[in-house]
Amino acid sequence: MKGPVLSTGSASGSNRFCYRKGGLMTDRRSHRHRPGVLLLGMLLTALTSIPARAADHPDLTSLNLEELLNVEVTSAARRPQGIYDTAAAIYVISQEDIRRSGATSLPEILRMVPGIQVARINSSVWAVSARGLNDRFANKLLVMQDGRTLYNRIFSGVYWDAQDTVLEDIERIEVIRGPGAAIWGANAVNGVINIITKSAAATRGNLLSLTLGNENRVIVEARQGVALNENADLRVYAKGFERDSGSDARGNDNSDDWRALRGGFRFDREQAGRNHLTLQGDIYRGSVGETFTLATLSPPFSTTLTDDTDIFGGNLLGRWKEIFSATSDLSLQVFYDRAHNWDIASGQDQQTFDIDFQHRFAPTERQLVGWGLGYRHIWDHTKQGPVISFTPQDEKNDLFTAFINDQIELVPDHLRLIAGTQIEHSDYSGFEIQPTLRLLWTPRPFYTIWGAISRSVRTPSRAETGIDLRQNVVPVALLPPPLNGLPAPSLGQFSLIGNDNFDSTTAWTYELGLRCQPAAATYLELVLFHTSYEGLASVDLGTPVNEGANWLLPMVGNNRLDADSYGIELAADWMPRRWWKLQSAYTYLNVTQSLKAGAVFTGFKQRADNSPHHQLSLRSSIDFARNWEWDAGLRLVDNLPGSNVSGYLGIDTRLAWKPRPGWQLELVGQNLNDPHHPEFVSEVLNSTAIEVDRSLFLRGTWTF
Repeated sequence: MKGPVLSTGSASGSNRFCYRKGGLMTDRRSHRHRPGVLLLGMLLTALTSIPARAADHPDLTSLNLEELLNVEVTSAARRPQGIYDTAAAIYVISQEDIRRSGATSLPEILRMVPGIQVARINSSVWAVSARGLNDRFANKLLVMQDGRTLYNRIFSGVYWDAQDTVLEDIERIEVIRGPGAAIWGANAVNGVINIITKSAAATRGNLLSLTLGNENRVIVEARQGVALNENADLRVYAKGFERDSGSDARGNDNSDDWRALRGGFRFDREQAGRNHLTLQGDIYRGSVGETFTLATLSPPFSTTLTDDTDIFGGNLLGRWKEIFSATSDLSLQVFYDRAHNWDIASGQDQQTFDIDFQHRFAPTERQLVGWGLGYRHIWDHTKQGPVISFTPQDEKNDLFTAFINDQIELVPDHLRLIAGTQIEHSDYSGFEIQPTLRLLWTPRPFYTIWGAISRSVRTPSRAETGIDLRQNVVPVALLPPPLNGLPAPSLGQFSLIGNDNFDSTTAWTYELGLRCQPAAATYLELVLFHTSYEGLASVDLGTPVNEGANWLLPMVGNNRLDADSYGIELAADWMPRRWWKLQSAYTYLNVTQSLKAGAVFTGFKQRADNSPHHQLSLRSSIDFARNWEWDAGLRLVDNLPGSNVSGYLGIDTRLAWKPRPGWQLELVGQNLNDPHHPEFVSEVLNSTAIEVDRSLFLRGTWTF
């Protein structure tokens, strides 16, 4: 039985809570560019065709409960289904949630989700993970945008500084906590984030937006959507920004400012609801400031350099979907993606070609089957630098995948069994099988209990199999026994060395969840989970090598670390009045790790202590005086003992005024209660830790 979820979504019905019936030393100044100036010409060009009227934002008071209750999700089963039909811990961030959050980047938006840890390392670098084991490159979270993976194979994670779009054009973000490997494949171990943008038809008209602030110095956005004919629409956009650097613990500037330009398009053609063609693409270029600590062979054995990382890339995606009936369709998707990231410490250029086919059908009245095949080819070229080098320098990798998912209705409208698996073969890990078994019980409308057991895999990265990362230089006399007994030379340098025999990490996850609507204006979700990991990344101290000027002390990567995580995730939403919405999320997480017999160096064991035991977020959204909005939120994050980061409280607020239809002015404050604070320290790439500053900005948006 499909039931309702509470929401304050947009008129397009893209909100989370809804009713569903059925269904990167140089002179850095020479590299600066001003996005606000460069964008002016692009804006004028983009807005020279016939304008179409854009829909105004809805407000809470204009919507009744029937209009609030209407949404579908697609990430849990790769097909549309209602929230109450989903046997997974899923949270949907609607466009209305995004707009009222005051966020200016994708990671910021994710702070509201239970079970997700979002921590800012510096102006452009984030640590984002689901259910713990967080780091700069969190390697157990699969992130996609419109079906295109954002997961980077070289370091296993997401380069968040390269991911952006016009946030207004996002329809919703679906976040699955827990494994999604049976549907989406390897690396979807702890979660899946699917960023879904609006169709071109949903963005007819024009949008201009300008943001000015102390941290967000300038953000300029322009977008136009045009109806080409009754079946086809086109959207084009351009965006540029410059963001200020963060501070050190004393409040001094750290030269980690961030600036970028981006543009793109989306074309959609749909004929009578029977077939749908989508073509879309993006290009971007940016410059990211970052401070690195590099090892030297002379006292004080390190030096600090500030560098601008050069980032650029682009993508092109095409997708065809043919709909035969309400229970039968097929789709074919092809994309190409290039990502270039080049700095003083490292450099990578990665190209990806991906093709994916899937088919859905109903063999019986009580059964729905989905299956698919996929192929991915990845080329990469790496920089042989003074800090990081790779063996081999260039590499190619092929991945073949196949999945099947079968949903059986055991008791009509009440009990469903979902079974499925993903089988894949890659050049790194060979064959991997990732099954799941799920049960969904709906004893009465708007009340669902579900359970799941799943196996998932995190495949090795390029770094884990072939990196040479030079790190600290230490006098031999200061090393622990027996290393302090090494003969001349008198210095030792640690280096992280990849291992050709590095294996995949496997995880078994057990979940139990409840979602319900105990009253018309209340929504609750509770999830309990336990994950057992085997073969996590760790390092052992290898045999010292005399390099003449120093001893090389290799720390060789391996899989001698196991872990267990337990947790509770709670989300609660309440609308005490039609003009007032309250949202809350709480997460408890405990991660314990154990080193296998024979291992002598823990290495990456710090990641377990980089997971906060407790996280709490509260948000309030109020509409008043007809054309005013006030949003306020707070975040409580527990301490991270692994990196000596204290717990912190963050307070954000947003005041918006709509003086006339199509116009909106917003004043946003972030981290108002503290001039600056650290959120995360990552030892990856030896980058310097930065503190997050208080931010104030003014944003004006015109839709016409």
